[in-house]
Amino acid sequence: MPVELGQTHALSARNDADPTSIKAFVYAYYKAVNDSRWDDVVACFHEDAVLLVPSQLPKVGHDEIRRFYTYVDVQFPGLHHDDVPLLMIDGNRVMTLVDMHGINREGVHTRLWTAGFFTIESGRIRQYRVIFDTAQLQGPTPPGVM
Repeated sequence: MPVELGQTHALSARNDADPTSIKAFVYAYYKAVNDSRWDDVVACFHEDAVLLVPSQLPKVGHDEIRRFYTYVDVQFPGLHHDDVPLLMIDGNRVMTLVDMHGINREGVHTRLWTAGFFTIESGRIRQYRVIFDTAQLQGPTPPGVM
């Protein structure tokens, strides 16, 4: 785990209700996503965490979560960015508004707004629900991802 993310985990683990620690942790998560550092992204989740994505079955555990993020990398091969103009915290729950934009594997510029809902426990993500309009995404879903 890179030093930046590791320090954020350690700080966040001290107090789940500390808004500054939680905010730093969530921004570190998005930085790892933007850098396509999938090992670091997966490390943000508890081993038995749940990732909920529209029109897909729940992803439970590191293996399924990693498979999802690897799929993101196939769809947007190094050409994606999540800007986070809004982050709200209520205890250990976080809501983000994200402006996701990138070039998909077919070379088509894609932009969509997403909302993210995190539950943070002991410095890691227990559950993450992403909401977006699936019609804004293009391209087929490979077998085993849904």
